[in-house]
Amino acid sequence: MSEYTQQDKTLALIGIYQASQLVYDLATTGKADELAYQTCINSLFIENPKDTLGVYGDDVNNIQVGVNTLLAQMSSSEAIQSRNIEITRYVLNLMILTKKLKELGTPLNNIFNILDTAKAQTEQFGEFHENVIASIARAYSENVSTISPRIMVNGQDGHLKNPRIANKIRSLLLAGIRSALLWYQVGGSRWGLIWSRKKYLQTAQALHRPNNSNSESVFKK
Repeated sequence: MSEYTQQDKTLALIGIYQASQLVYDLATTGKADELAYQTCINSLFIENPKDTLGVYGDDVNNIQVGVNTLLAQMSSSEAIQSRNIEITRYVLNLMILTKKLKELGTPLNNIFNILDTAKAQTEQFGEFHENVIASIARAYSENVSTISPRIMVNGQDGHLKNPRIANKIRSLLLAGIRSALLWYQVGGSRWGLIWSRKKYLQTAQALHRPNNSNSESVFKK
């Protein structure tokens, strides 16, 4: 893993945080940042990126939700009031689930097969059509939901019981697993995360774009 840098690990971790933040947003408000959402979904179909940023559209503006979330969640105790326990739980459970999926093998292969179907659907219906999202959600439900620890998403019943929103949430959880797979691939580890917290924060800060138009982006319901 020596060919991978701290930036590679940080970008992948940002991807996990971005998916987790959007899951929280959809579950509690029924809305999610459109650019961040589309970036997460697209990451599931990128198979041979030229580098780690390529998984996220080769543009740091696409992952500013994740950058901001990571900075808020991992900062020092001075900013502890800005941390969200739900998001932290999603991130950690995605890491644990991904490791189990790697060990099991078969569920991952099943996921890849369903994603191939979803990718074919994008050509017929469009990238973010509800049929495409439903297929991605099915990949999660059939192959991840049965594995412990199950990710229990908390939020407003009205949003969680809405089939379209529920499918988006499951799709984002799968995108979080995709980023977690990438994180392990480029040398990330949970112990390393503890010991290298400052390095992650410094690298994320360097990727932060405070004047990015993403802060005024349209929300997608």
